[in-house]
Order: sequence, then structure tokens, then C-alpha cells
Amino acid sequence: MSDTARGLLTTVADDVTELVPPESSAPAAPDGPIGWRGYDLQRADAARRSGEEESVVCGTGRVGGVDTVLVAFEFAHLGGSIGERTGLRLRHAFAEARRRSAPVVSLVATGGSRMQEGMRALSQLHRIARALAAHRDAGLPHVAVVRDPTTGGGWATLASGADVTVAVPGAQAGFAGSRVRPPGEPHAYTAEGQYASG
Repeated sequence: MSDTARGLLTTVADDVTELVPPESSAPAAPDGPIGWRGYDLQRADAARRSGEEESVVCGTGRVGGVDTVLVAFEFAHLGGSIGERTGLRLRHAFAEARRRSAPVVSLVATGGSRMQEGMRALSQLHRIARALAAHRDAGLPHVAVVRDPTTGGGWATLASGADVTVAVPGAQAGFAGSRVRPPGEPHAYTAEGQYASG
């Protein structure tokens, strides 16, 4: 099984068609919304290495014969971090799911919010949470698959906010990443630790 976002989508679903919101192809401000020096070079390098223009790929497909909206994070693109365009793609995917009355399956692997976009990135978290709430209010299910790692805002909103959350064994899962969490708690930030703590 491929670890790339596109490879994962074709592994879990048949007849995958990519969803790209028209707004996501609008030109970006130089070095991003807050002018982080060198960000354009980082994005270009991430696109070259990952083959993706953004850290998430969304699409539609059939999972077990059910029409489904799919979300897959590309960790090779800036650590699967969530920026403005990531949030735009996620919100578009959930809106499309509501339009189709379809479930969403999210394959999550992210280090959290994209620091190069400052508050513009952090503000995506409440927008993602709002999209999940609207999806739930429509009576539609959301299943999240926690891959390694799933930390920060991606864990706090998309992964732990799903109706059903499953995980790859041993996946790092929690709000804090391994470099900033308290020492002496080796299991607290694993998928198994999250399950054990409810």
C-alpha cells in the first residue's frame, strides 16, 4: 500500500475523482499571507518532493460500494501541515459531502497548523470544526483514520472530532508532538494511549 495521499485514496476507494475548489488555484501573496521570508521556496520544494501543490488531497469515490468523500493528507508536503488552502480544501470536501448526502473518510497525517501562515493557519481549525459540525447536523457520518503522526490542530479537530476514529497501530496521536510533550509519558501520545484514556 502506498503512503502517498493519492496512493492511499486509490487503495481505500474505487473510481476516485479529485475535488479541487476553484478558489485554491488563485495566486498566493508573495511568501504567503504574512510574508514569511522563504516560504515560497519551501512550498516549491515541498511540491517538488511530494508531487502535490498542497498538503491534502480530496476526492470522491466508492468505499464498499458507498459513494464517499475522501480526504488524505500528504505528509511529505510540509509535514501535512494545515494552512489556508488546506482549510479551504477541507471545507470544500465537507460541503460537497453534504451536497451529495455522502459520508466522509479522512486519512489524517499532520504535524498541525502551518507556522509560516500564523493566525491565518490557526483560524482554519475553527473553520474545520464548524464544517464537521455542519456535517454531523446533516446526519452524515465522518470516519477518521489516524496515521503516524497525527498531532496539533489536525488531531484536535479532524481526527478526534470524527464520529468514528480508528488508528494505525503505534501512531503518534495527540495535540502535542514528540518534541514538546512532557517527558516520562511514552504511551500518552500513541493511538493506544488515546484509546486507553477514552
